Amino acid sequence: MVSTKILVAAELEFLRNQKRVLVSLIQALVNIFFSARFRVEGDSMAPTLQHGESVLVVRTRFRWNRLRRGDVVVFVSRGGGGGIYIKRVVGLPGEDIKIAEGGVYIDGGSLAEDYTVGMKEAAEREWFNGPDEYFLLGDKRGDSNDSRAFGPVSRDSIRGRAWLRCWPLHRWRPLGRS
Repeated sequence: MVSTKILVAAELEFLRNQKRVLVSLIQALVNIFFSARFRVEGDSMAPTLQHGESVLVVRTRFRWNRLRRGDVVVFVSRGGGGGIYIKRVVGLPGEDIKIAEGGVYIDGGSLAEDYTVGMKEAAEREWFNGPDEYFLLGDKRGDSNDSRAFGPVSRDSIRGRAWLRCWPLHRWRPLGRS
């Protein structure tokens, strides 16, 4: 009787361990092929994202996950001192971006933005995105190292689109396109 209880307990423990291994394997495969976690450093994306928050990022190498204006993306900067950044897509490939009078203009038209915090831009500047380039800006424009400093960002430099704020739990929510 005692040996039967020990055997049943051992079998249950074995099944629990198998379940843990399977869940870990599935999570690893999802992370490798589809998603990654990124911790926000700094306040350049405030109020959308705060310093210390974490987001889940879905990789952009898949055809079904094309970037659109308003997406929040994680990328590796080739200019501006390198590093990994998180910013919002403002300009798409082939577009002309102009910053003037505290606003952003795309191909001559004013861009409506409800997620930004004050742009302190004195000088008028203009950029043109190449066929595989995106213009990326922080939401807190006065405190952001972004495409205004290092220019448009190539598609190959973009690691993925942030789709879910996952930490802290009380601020958990999907990040939609604005």
